[in-house]
Amino acid sequence: MTDPVPWVRRRAGLLVGAVVAMALSLIIAGWVLDLGQAHLSLPWNYAGEGDTKFYLLLIKGIIDHGWFQSNPSLGAPFGLQLYDFPQGADNLNLLMIKALGLFSSNPAWVLNVFFLLTFPLTAVSAYLVLRTLRVSSGVAILSAVIFTLLPYHFYRGESQVLLSAYYSVPLGALLFLRLWEEPGLFARRTEPGRRALTWASRRSLQTAALCAVIGSTGLYYAVFALVLLLGGSVVAVVARRGRRAAASGLLAALLIAAMLAVNLAPTLIYRSEHGANASIVRTTLQSDQFGLRLSNLLLPVQQHRLSFLSDVNQRYTEATSTGYCEACFENLGAVGDVGFLWLCLLALASIVGVTGAFAVRAIHRSAALGVALSFAIATIGGLSGLIAFFLTHDIRGWNRMSLFIAFFSLLAIALLLDSAVRRLAKRSLGRVLVGALLVGTLILGVLDETSTYFVPKYAKDAREWMSDAMFVKEIQARMPSGAAIFQLPYVPFPEGYGSVSTSVSVPNTTFDTTYELARGYIHSEGLRWSYGAMKGRAADWQGELASKPLYLSLAAAATDGFQGLWVDPHGYSPKARTRLAPLLERLLGIQPLYSPTHDLLFFDLRPFAQRLSQLYPPGQVQALHYATLHPLRTVCESDGLGLINPSRDTRTATLTMRLSMHSVSSTKMFVHYPGGVVEQVSLETVAVALVKRLSLPPGSSIVSFALPGVPLTPAARVSGLVVEQPTLTEDALTPFETPPSAIAGAQMQAGTVPPPCQQTVAAVGPNK
Repeated sequence: MTDPVPWVRRRAGLLVGAVVAMALSLIIAGWVLDLGQAHLSLPWNYAGEGDTKFYLLLIKGIIDHGWFQSNPSLGAPFGLQLYDFPQGADNLNLLMIKALGLFSSNPAWVLNVFFLLTFPLTAVSAYLVLRTLRVSSGVAILSAVIFTLLPYHFYRGESQVLLSAYYSVPLGALLFLRLWEEPGLFARRTEPGRRALTWASRRSLQTAALCAVIGSTGLYYAVFALVLLLGGSVVAVVARRGRRAAASGLLAALLIAAMLAVNLAPTLIYRSEHGANASIVRTTLQSDQFGLRLSNLLLPVQQHRLSFLSDVNQRYTEATSTGYCEACFENLGAVGDVGFLWLCLLALASIVGVTGAFAVRAIHRSAALGVALSFAIATIGGLSGLIAFFLTHDIRGWNRMSLFIAFFSLLAIALLLDSAVRRLAKRSLGRVLVGALLVGTLILGVLDETSTYFVPKYAKDAREWMSDAMFVKEIQARMPSGAAIFQLPYVPFPEGYGSVSTSVSVPNTTFDTTYELARGYIHSEGLRWSYGAMKGRAADWQGELASKPLYLSLAAAATDGFQGLWVDPHGYSPKARTRLAPLLERLLGIQPLYSPTHDLLFFDLRPFAQRLSQLYPPGQVQALHYATLHPLRTVCESDGLGLINPSRDTRTATLTMRLSMHSVSSTKMFVHYPGGVVEQVSLETVAVALVKRLSLPPGSSIVSFALPGVPLTPAARVSGLVVEQPTLTEDALTPFETPPSAIAGAQMQAGTVPPPCQQTVAAVGPNK
């Protein structure tokens, strides 16, 4: 009979090591973040750039409505449907957030606690994987803590808190490494049993469980693990490691993909029923913009603690980056750099056949292969570009695969340290030397990869949070329960106008972040908000008002049942900002309520709604109501400019747009409108403004463009055509474009003009 004592001791030692790794990572993270200044009930990146307000919005939606996919409090009056912007691949993380919501209804508290949990979760995951790979306990603790405290973790922070939860990365790395060892990822049962359960061994069940966790804790990390397994399977075939190894890698990748499909099923079903949302589509170019760079892996962290290294990263970023630089925080740190360079030398030695000092355990070579594959896939111009071009654009942040490179590199350090520990232990004072080596490596790793750059601006965050809380509390006291609040300026949801930068990139717009209008909802109870309708869908009715006069937008909001007006002046140009509040006072006839920090305004729209009912006949008011909530829309299509009429009746409207040509010798063009109307346009000037009155049938219509002599084929293209500011204006809107009493500035736009339709469109109309 097997003595249970050694087994119990091993499990107890494993548990103690896991607790130490978790505690160390949390304590050091608290020191790096200077949590002595922080408060759990206040968010730690509220006033800065980034997506923190999106996650606060997401968390509040889970707390208030049970889950994240639908939120009737946003995108009023239709509500927010988040299926086009899937978060389901993080279902395990979101379930944790939901569980935390049982202890507090404050989204800031839930966000802070979850973010702090990402440190011990990552540490225990890395520690257990390293121990599984037969790394000694002390070295495994050291390496796990350094992996947990990578600059990546602090940079993502609360702004991208789900990416901060990268505890599935060591699990994905373990699957890749097990692909090369016996018995592999799947094994037969040793004891006899039912034939159907032959492969239901402990190893096989562990692999299946790891795949389930990986497929539920982040789309990016799941896809990275999946492509690594696929790449490893290909290498296994080429290296003649056997069909079994290749098949096991393919099967594990299939299990991860199946789990992703289960988690993303609501989004996949929604897209099959409603079609893809062109406003959320990524591009192949973005995959390169967000690709991995070798230089960024090796550079020191931002504002390094050593003065001569403190500005190296910043100077390099300024010299090489053209804007938002996500890859600038993929640094491995000095300890990780050593492991990375060692694996690179090992890979090179294997290629040229050098042995001697490079005759190491097989796991070293497996880790080196993991680094090589990760870099070949994720680097700018690597296989990730081909994946984006041929398969999908949805995965664009390939620099995030640096986490796999970091884990493989720190595994190499752990193996080297274990070798050194065994040698030092044989000398006199061996324990002292071993302790000094491990503690010194830990201190070096922590100090080198962290800096004061990661300390949040707690005072600034608290000031804005408390101001918003007091402001919304006063609004709720003035508004009836369930009141709808209209918000200006219009900012598309999600991600604002920009698809790459976190800053809005539309002229005359000055928002520093894309989720500023979420501030009202985050602090409110029972109110409904116009912000948050999914862009590119019919519910985003407010987007069609962005280029309309301010008075028209206010009238539309009042007739659509909105009882209050929330205004963020910082969403307007500096010139418009100075005259915005006085203009709104004259148009609405009341004084605004200012936030405590005077950065936000609120108006009661109910007196204005009463005045509208006296100024305009009920039929006109009703027509405005319908025209704004069910607007005619323009969309950029591959074969021209799409015009969408969402109603069942033919509607009359005026189309306005500006056309310009680039890289085309011809200066003449034929514009084909719905109904067979053709107009010849001369593009000799910089741009031509077109105005055309149209009768639009229900559904979609196309305005197409053709050059003289272009054949009638969908493949024929008008290269370089730019269609700017296309808008449809119905007759029902015309009476409300100017206030009854002329007020200077009333024609100011309600928000910012939607992004231009800049693309090549097909020439499908007949040529004249």
